[in-house]
Amino acid sequence: MNVVPLVDIALVLLIIFMVTAAFVKEAGLNMQLPKSETAETEPEDERDINIALDKNADLYVDGRQTSFKKLTAFLERRAEKNLNTRVIVKADRAIAYDNIVRVLDVVKLSGLHRVALATEPFSEGPPASAVPMRYDGATKAGGH
Repeated sequence: MNVVPLVDIALVLLIIFMVTAAFVKEAGLNMQLPKSETAETEPEDERDINIALDKNADLYVDGRQTSFKKLTAFLERRAEKNLNTRVIVKADRAIAYDNIVRVLDVVKLSGLHRVALATEPFSEGPPASAVPMRYDGATKAGGH
């Protein structure tokens, strides 16, 4: 039996698997990012640090679950190597705001200052509540 064609097929499948796996950083996280009308798109770089907070407030760094203590140590080590490392914070839209602020504090205290907040673009335009309202001085806060 000639195994050379079998080895060729196995190597091609391995290469395809490695190429597609490089694009999937957080496959296991099921998150609903907040929507933004002004979302900017800049391609992610392999040197970027991805921090994610899911709806249960579980913390992930580059797809691996971690704690705030480990996150602090990791970010400080990365800051020693390169202060221009970009940190992308992805938080589920149901997460409490104080959890996001806590992550941002850890990032800033580590010495990294390039922070991006991940959002999704509106698919059909912004909802009515997101449309800017004109203030003419006659209306009071909370009223129309």
